[in-house]
Amino acid sequence: MHMMRAWMIRSFGGPEVFELVERPIPTGRDGWVLVQVEAFGLNRSELFSRRGMSSPDFSLPRVLGLECVGRVIQTTGDLGESDRVVCLMGGMGRSFDGGYATHALVPRTQVFKVDTALGAAELGAVPETYNTAYGVCIESLALDGSDTVLIRGGTSALGMACADIAKDLGCRVATTTRSQAKAEILRQRTRADWVIVDGSDIAATVLATCGPMTAVVECVGAKATIESSCATMTRGGKLGLVGQLSETWNTDEAPEIPAGVTKTFTRSDLVASPGDDARMQTIVSRVEAGRYRPNIHHAFTFDELPEAHRRMGANEAIGKLVVCTGA
Repeated sequence: MHMMRAWMIRSFGGPEVFELVERPIPTGRDGWVLVQVEAFGLNRSELFSRRGMSSPDFSLPRVLGLECVGRVIQTTGDLGESDRVVCLMGGMGRSFDGGYATHALVPRTQVFKVDTALGAAELGAVPETYNTAYGVCIESLALDGSDTVLIRGGTSALGMACADIAKDLGCRVATTTRSQAKAEILRQRTRADWVIVDGSDIAATVLATCGPMTAVVECVGAKATIESSCATMTRGGKLGLVGQLSETWNTDEAPEIPAGVTKTFTRSDLVASPGDDARMQTIVSRVEAGRYRPNIHHAFTFDELPEAHRRMGANEAIGKLVVCTGA
C-alpha cells in the first residue's frame, strides 16, 4: 500500500495541535484529481481554522490547506498524468482534507492546469493570493492608469500582490503598515509610490501625503479600518473589501460607507470559475515574466509546518509563507 504524509489537527489550539501522520494515499474517485503536492502557501483563514474559528462546514479531524500546487498522478477527467496544476478553494481544508500533505485529492472543478517553469516555492506562492488580488484589482474595481490606490494591510501577501497588480496597470499606489521597520522593507520590496505608517489618524496622513484616493483595497477588514479607508476617498471612489487580517470575523455594526462610494466585496472562492484554466495561466505567466512577483517571505520544508504557522500567528511575515514538500 502506497503511503503519504499529512499534517492533521484533531483539536483546536496553537501550532502544537498539528500532528504529522502517515496514511494511505487516497484512491481516485469520479470527478476528482489526485495531485502529488509540490508546495502550498499559508493563509490566515487556516490560522482561524486551527483556532476553532472556521466556517460551519468545518469538522475535525482535518488536514488544513485551501490551496496547493503540484503534478497530476491520477485523474478520471481531461487532465494528463504529470500535468502541472494549481488547486484552491471549493472546500479544501474545510469540508474535505486540503493541501497540507504530500498528496491531495481535489475536485476537478478546483484544479487549474498551468504551463510554467516556475519552481515549487514560486508557484506555491501564487494561487490563493494572486487569484484574490487579480479578482479585486482587475475584475471588481476595474483599476486603470488613472487611479490612485490605497492598499490597507500592505505587508500581507495579498496586499503586496495587489500593489504589484495595481502598478502593472499604471496606477499610483500608496500602501500601509503599522510598523516602521516593516515600512522600510516595503519600500525595498514593492514598487509603491508611497509607504504610509498607520498611526492615530491614517486618513489625514494619507490625504496630506498622497492626496485623495480614487480606489481603496481593504485587506484588514475591521470596521474602524474600513471607515478610515473611506475617509481618504474622493466622491465616486471605489472600495474593494477583501481579506481578513483582523482577528475579528464580524462586527456589531456595519461600517459606514460614504454616499457616492462604490463598494465591492471579493471572495477568492468566487473569482475563479471552475475549469477557468486560462485565467490562472494569465496570472502564472505574468509572475513568470516578472510583471507580478511571488513576494515570498520564507519557504519552509514540509517538516517545518508548525513553525511556519507560529510565524504567521506572530505576524512576522512580510509577504507569503510557503511550505515545500520536496516532491
